[in-house]
Amino acid sequence: MIDPVSWVWQSAEVPVRQGASTSARRGEAGSFEQAMQDALAAWRVSQHASSRMEERGISLSSADWNAMEQAARAAEAKGARDTYLVMGDVGFVVHLPSRTLVTALKHEEHPVVTQIDSVVFVSRLDR
Repeated sequence: MIDPVSWVWQSAEVPVRQGASTSARRGEAGSFEQAMQDALAAWRVSQHASSRMEERGISLSSADWNAMEQAARAAEAKGARDTYLVMGDVGFVVHLPSRTLVTALKHEEHPVVTQIDSVVFVSRLDR
């Protein structure tokens, strides 16, 4: 029997937006935009993913982060934990409970993705 390979990585927290609003934390009525900003502030990018994104020239706009958050919520609603988010010619392995990008891939360079339980195709409206 082959032993499974486990992920060993360190994460570098990269906030997309600074902090969560106090009104959102207290449960006061807030705008949808503020709720999305708070959700996006929870995303992290592992050091491995950060270096892969830099090597491969992959960057994400705020619209991309919003689309990824919505895709992550949809995957979680179906019971996913480790998903592959496909955005055009690139993809991201994401650990959903911690909202951590584990790695970033270009499909033509890496056609096989392992250690995931779901795939979500993310629409990139700005491209």
